Amino acid sequence: MMSFKSRLLSRSADVRAWRALMATAVVAAGVSVGGAAFAADAAATVDADKGVEQTADYGNRVSELTVVGTSGAVTAGPTKAPLQATEPMSIITHDAIDQFVAQTADYTEVILLSPSVSGISFNGPGLYEAKSTLRGFSDGQYNVTYDGIPFADTNDPTHHSTSFFPSSNIGAVTVERGPGAAGQLGQANFGGSVNIFSPEVGDSFGASEQVTYGSWNTFQTVSRLNTGDIAQLNGTHALLALSGLRSDGYLTYSGAYGLNIMARAVVPLKDSWKVTLFATLNHTHVYQDDNNGATLAQVALHGKTYALNNIPGTNQYYKINQVNKHTDFEYVRLNGDVTPQTHLENTVYTYYYDNRTLSPQDVTDTVTPVVNPTPDPKLKSSVPGLPGYTKFNHYRVTGDILRVTQDLGFGTLKTGVWVEHSGTHRSRYDYNLTTVLTPTVPDYKEKTSATITAPQNISYDQHSSWDQVQPFVDFEWRVTPALTITPGFKYLHFTRHVWGPYNQGVRNGNAYSDTFNKPLYFATANYKIQDNWTTYFQFATGFLEPPLSVLQTNSPNVTALKPQETRNYQLGTVFHSSRVTFDADVYYITFDNLISSAACGGAITNCQTGDTVFFNVPGAIYKGIEGQITFQVIPHVDLFANGSVNSAKSEVTHLQIAGAPSSTAAIGVQYREGPWSLSVIDKYVGQNHAVDVSDTGAASLATYNAYTIKAYYNTDLKVVYNFGSWRLEGALYNLFNSQQVTKISAGKTIAADQYYFQPGRSFQLSAKVNF
Repeated sequence: MMSFKSRLLSRSADVRAWRALMATAVVAAGVSVGGAAFAADAAATVDADKGVEQTADYGNRVSELTVVGTSGAVTAGPTKAPLQATEPMSIITHDAIDQFVAQTADYTEVILLSPSVSGISFNGPGLYEAKSTLRGFSDGQYNVTYDGIPFADTNDPTHHSTSFFPSSNIGAVTVERGPGAAGQLGQANFGGSVNIFSPEVGDSFGASEQVTYGSWNTFQTVSRLNTGDIAQLNGTHALLALSGLRSDGYLTYSGAYGLNIMARAVVPLKDSWKVTLFATLNHTHVYQDDNNGATLAQVALHGKTYALNNIPGTNQYYKINQVNKHTDFEYVRLNGDVTPQTHLENTVYTYYYDNRTLSPQDVTDTVTPVVNPTPDPKLKSSVPGLPGYTKFNHYRVTGDILRVTQDLGFGTLKTGVWVEHSGTHRSRYDYNLTTVLTPTVPDYKEKTSATITAPQNISYDQHSSWDQVQPFVDFEWRVTPALTITPGFKYLHFTRHVWGPYNQGVRNGNAYSDTFNKPLYFATANYKIQDNWTTYFQFATGFLEPPLSVLQTNSPNVTALKPQETRNYQLGTVFHSSRVTFDADVYYITFDNLISSAACGGAITNCQTGDTVFFNVPGAIYKGIEGQITFQVIPHVDLFANGSVNSAKSEVTHLQIAGAPSSTAAIGVQYREGPWSLSVIDKYVGQNHAVDVSDTGAASLATYNAYTIKAYYNTDLKVVYNFGSWRLEGALYNLFNSQQVTKISAGKTIAADQYYFQPGRSFQLSAKVNF
């Protein structure tokens, strides 16, 4: 008899194998088909710069970086790489997003179209914050940029998928599986980059209104206005967008709503010079506990959809589980030609994040008690009631990116500098949450000692900042008409300061700082075998800034810490014809100097007993193979697939690291004729593990195997009909209602482990009218 946990973690092995085999077979078939098509379509050409608004690589408008072929597969594929690629990448155009992704989705849903990417929103598409994994690198180990501007949290460089840019702010996305060239900027220039681009601004007047309704009482509206060229303002044209979203959510009592306002304007100046202005304001509210996920006991009682309830006096009461976020993001970009050979681009930007959370200390119980009549010993609560806290986090980041491009005839010199400053205030205060909306009774639960200066109801109240400078240079040397070699160099200087009044972890008022300097080296080559067939090689080094936690200790040993870094070796090829677009790559990456931590004591000495000590340990080896293909079977019908086999193994244990799937695959078909279009896509994510067997003995091999997360899949169907100025859409997501475990957060005990599942089958209906 299988245990309840075993049943949750199991699924049909033959179905998993069939789907992985099919995706692999389609990619492999594409190689032979591509070879045949090559002879017939060798004259097919690709213009990867058509429609590019700026010349700097990472400020490009993706209208595109997109490849433009003679017809068929090159333009129809949902993901593709350009012939000019110097590292593995996937371009996902607005058309692909519109055809394959839910209208309410955020960028984490979009990039699932790419190989080696996994992740899921547990409350439905765009209705809960989601985290993505890229080749086994977790969120915070790769960059996310918007219109070429890197953005991230200021404690660790992680990201909040619903907090800044909802679907109405997304025009296209590229996924770069590698550090890029020296000009690719970011706080985590380490495992790759997800580059989001804002919607295009049209030069003709027009407007549209879109309404979407779907499962779980989900309702979204998106209003857009294109001003067209305004003659009185020298041809200035602007795009305004207003979007609103509300939903009850897939999970119980996990309703969400959001509001976003976006404006983007392009102002022509003189000759080639112009200014781009962008601003977005975003607000989200979600009923969600701060440590979400359901225990097996809760799932057994309430089902896989359980999260919160409507029972006052319980830890899962939805009114004491709230997250409110306000953000803004603005930039001003000036670019133009200084001389016919010299192009300059300068971007000044700022973004702000404000998170106000109300949460209980623990949501893993299964009982529905009245308010605790006595202090809770398990949570070390000092007051009767519901032990909880308020959490506050806000930061403002400002920066400037200067890029200068010089055409030298035989090559192009690309140089510049990135400067950035952040200021952050974070706090967490303990309260009795019996008075729901305005908790006023402090809970004096925190420990005290000779070094602690914080009151016992304050977990932390801390200010911090970072300053970083990254000058860079790339030289794109056109050795021959077929061969381009690009060496690059970047120097990274990163400094962080923290000060109280009550620092997290140690709860004192001391001031701490750390500084890291690191030279980074890059070299890429692209060789044109034929006009529609290229191959490339990349060597690149990467750097990951240290987490804020290295300073949250009484004795930071930052001078002894080495920078976390990667060395990337990648080889790939890209082929385009009128019927086939295909690319594949192999990669080998070393992750060195992983920063780890342990409590002082035992073998760890020269520290204060009970304190946390940080040190470097051997990291991991990442290697694998990836491919993506689109093949035009017959006119109007395109078959596509992508897949990856990903190894991300610890250098100490030689086991796959936690959260890193062993493989990914996608297979689908697209039909377009006249006003109709139909698409079906199946995404497969291979097995991974929820815990690591670390060098500090954090988990045994038996525990590692017990926390195996089996492979899962997700199938989506979408039908679109266009007539006149109208567009009608109907979609089914997770067509076969798979509800597998996709994540486990290990608790202090097995009973406190929290499980996360795929949202069940859902639908969305959408209508759009253009004026």
